[in-house]
Amino acid sequence: MAHPEPGAPAGPLTPADLAALRSLSDPQVSPDGRLRACVVQEPAPEHGEPERSAIWLARGDEPAAPVTSGAGADQTPRISPSGRFLAFTSDREQPGLWRLYIAPLDADGTNEPWKIDGVPGVVEDIVWAADESGLVVLTADEGSDSGNIRGATRFVPPEEAGASFLVRRPATVRRRVHWVRLPSGTVRQVSQDDRTVWEIGWAGQGPLAAVVSADPTESGWYDAELATIDLADATTKIVYTPSWQLQSPAVSPDGRSIAFLEAPQSDRALLAGSLTILDLDTGSVTRPEHEADLTRVRWTADGRLFWLGVASVETACGFFRPGETGWQLDQRWRGLGTLGRTYLTAATCSLDGTTIVAGFQAHNEPPELRQLDQRPGEAPHWRALTSLNTALAGRARVRESVHKWKSFDGIEIEGILLLPENGYETPLPLVVVPHGGPTNATTSVFAAGAHRGDGILLAQAGCAVLLPNPRGSTGRGREFMAANLGDMGGGDLRDLEAGVDSLAAAGIADPARTGIVGISYGGFMSAWAAACSDRFAASIPISGISDWLSFHHTSNLGRFDEIYLDGSPYDPAGPYLDRSPVFHAAKCRTPTLLLHGDADLACPVTQAQEFYQALAAVGCETEFVIYKGAGHGMTEREHVLDVSERILGWFSRHLGFPVPGGTP
Repeated sequence: MAHPEPGAPAGPLTPADLAALRSLSDPQVSPDGRLRACVVQEPAPEHGEPERSAIWLARGDEPAAPVTSGAGADQTPRISPSGRFLAFTSDREQPGLWRLYIAPLDADGTNEPWKIDGVPGVVEDIVWAADESGLVVLTADEGSDSGNIRGATRFVPPEEAGASFLVRRPATVRRRVHWVRLPSGTVRQVSQDDRTVWEIGWAGQGPLAAVVSADPTESGWYDAELATIDLADATTKIVYTPSWQLQSPAVSPDGRSIAFLEAPQSDRALLAGSLTILDLDTGSVTRPEHEADLTRVRWTADGRLFWLGVASVETACGFFRPGETGWQLDQRWRGLGTLGRTYLTAATCSLDGTTIVAGFQAHNEPPELRQLDQRPGEAPHWRALTSLNTALAGRARVRESVHKWKSFDGIEIEGILLLPENGYETPLPLVVVPHGGPTNATTSVFAAGAHRGDGILLAQAGCAVLLPNPRGSTGRGREFMAANLGDMGGGDLRDLEAGVDSLAAAGIADPARTGIVGISYGGFMSAWAAACSDRFAASIPISGISDWLSFHHTSNLGRFDEIYLDGSPYDPAGPYLDRSPVFHAAKCRTPTLLLHGDADLACPVTQAQEFYQALAAVGCETEFVIYKGAGHGMTEREHVLDVSERILGWFSRHLGFPVPGGTP
């Protein structure tokens, strides 16, 4: 990436700048707060090259620095209780298959890791024993789906990569829990063969908490239960059967309680909802009150609960304190910024609760590992521990604000509005960017938009860009979150239309020059709006859904559509056909550009193929771009640049605004 000469004003962000962004994930803190770690993802790789990441560590007041080589994709950093060792995963030997490594955290910088052989499968999570006698390790059998947060592809076994044919059989791969004894490295499976374990929580001693299901496919997560696993006798006991989905099980230091989150959720690992504390002795539950929809919880040594959550377009964190009259809420920070990544919030604290770290980003503030500091009498602020993306800070020539409007039924909807830095004299072309999920929320991030900052690029080019949180979004409680169950494409589309009308009424946007672009469920909304709304002059569905019936039988998430459509795929009078954009294509006149990866298991590329052919058959202007080897979203540098250029070009042509440097 070219940098401006010293003293020269930096230009606006470009697609190449956004492709060069380094992202952060999985922040971790040692029990004493002295060590803080995270995963640093290198910029989008060149075509055919694997993704690279390394573990970075900050010691005391020193700036963070890499402690692994980044020879592969190093992930899942876990600092030992004493702070002497780092367990992590890496695919340096076989790209796409993560194995277990341990490295000493020597003060002299010698961190040469050793691999723990004998752990079967792909390692997805690690928890240290309190006395460092071993590790609890969660693995996925090779051949398992990776899940949407890892691109909705598969962990392909080496022997399968070169095979001339493939055989699929139901229920042949699972996620399992193993006990790895140290220093010998001996491995023993402690979960049962008839259960798949999706997520674990452990205090380093006593019972292990686990989210489990009998169904090993991605669909099984939607009907999972909470269980305890006895590490000594390798038995599993179901302790709670939820009404919705589960996330973030955390065992109290005394081993007598499990805190966890429950809510409707469309995507595994992205749940935001309400807190429940289960007493394992009595089976009773407590549900402390809170405003934000929580995404993660963890216990501190003194019995408090650290929490992280989404509050409309903001994120927040703090503690629950036990008291005589119940749990008391202590909010440490809330603001228009994101603790973590788009949709995937992430923050944690030390065992004593004094040190809080997160991968923090906000509008015009690119991601950095930061620590929450607060002096007496001052507001808390996020102090940077890294300087990975400083060349991009302040480069977005865009103004950001929170926009609110009343929908068709009087409900207030909120979103983030991006406008050109220099304002406007006449109404602007408008692009609406519905988020994925649908059970997610748009919050303030550096590279805002549907895909790698396209919202920023559009606003810099002279558009208004609305990133709405319609009904069905997180951050406003269970009732709002569940408001589109059985009504996908109904009230939520009308919320978007009302947002367009509100900006037109305010003189900000030109209603005749309005487009829509989104990824995943946002891709469905973009296709649905193209076929069923009169508000949009151009549409770009990315990795979206056009046919719920074929989606049910080809996606790895068939249980999702049953829950969210609230119907049966085998009911010809049900919602599967009525709410599928492809069955409304005959009336579509909206120019539609479809962008899709051919390796996407969540939303298979045939979803775009169906809509493209249906639109072409009725004479609607359409194009279809397939990205080879891409999963649920495009990550290769060439793909990322191409997506940005096509989005700018399509909207420039159909909404009538110039793009600096011309259009593709």
